[in-house]
Amino acid sequence: MSVIKRIEDTDAEAVKKAFSNLMRIYLNPAFGSISKRDFDISLFMTLQDLGIIDKNPEMYELVSELKVTRAKARNLLYEAKLRTSTKDDLDEELKELLKTPIFLKENEKIGIEIGNPYLIDHLRQNLKELNHITDGSFSPELVKLTTEAYLALFEKYLPDGGKEKVIEEFVAIGVKSDGSFKGVMTAVLTKLGTKVADEAGGEVAKSIVGYLGPVLSGSFESIKELFTPLFEENEE
Repeated sequence: MSVIKRIEDTDAEAVKKAFSNLMRIYLNPAFGSISKRDFDISLFMTLQDLGIIDKNPEMYELVSELKVTRAKARNLLYEAKLRTSTKDDLDEELKELLKTPIFLKENEKIGIEIGNPYLIDHLRQNLKELNHITDGSFSPELVKLTTEAYLALFEKYLPDGGKEKVIEEFVAIGVKSDGSFKGVMTAVLTKLGTKVADEAGGEVAKSIVGYLGPVLSGSFESIKELFTPLFEENEE
């Protein structure tokens, strides 16, 4: 459905209110004094507020529906996120993405697919503070991390005391490592990476969410139930 058609199907009162607000922006402090760039951003955010464009859209969706270049679409989304996202919002969004890592064959790196360009800057700042860097050479939306960098972020977003609990629970089910958080979780990621390689289709991402999601959310009591069968697979 086109953007125009969605506007026509949107509640008339909501559209009227949004139009009134846009006119207020356009007329303040004088008619046409706002730059085209700023007005484009305001219009884009209005379309998001009306639900015509998603708050977290796919980049292809923006390009195809707005008929703009990829660079223009990224800029609109970046500016909208810059004006509306708090640090807590960005942290929650990043935390969710950490639950679905992409296991890359290249140099044993882990990828995170990020459609929000402002979140990529937030991620890089977090990694800088943790003394890690990213490799953005693959594509603008796929950030590649070393296993160490991914685990540093994972650890940061665990609840208080989570690091020790993760180690305790995984050691208890017999995960072989040096007993450190990095050692335990590297073994876990290796096992999950093998599972992904053995599976195909849409069920892969879903299965990974089922494993890492509860751990990152603090449901440490679920580790035994979730991971014991995984580590028993293919063991003699």
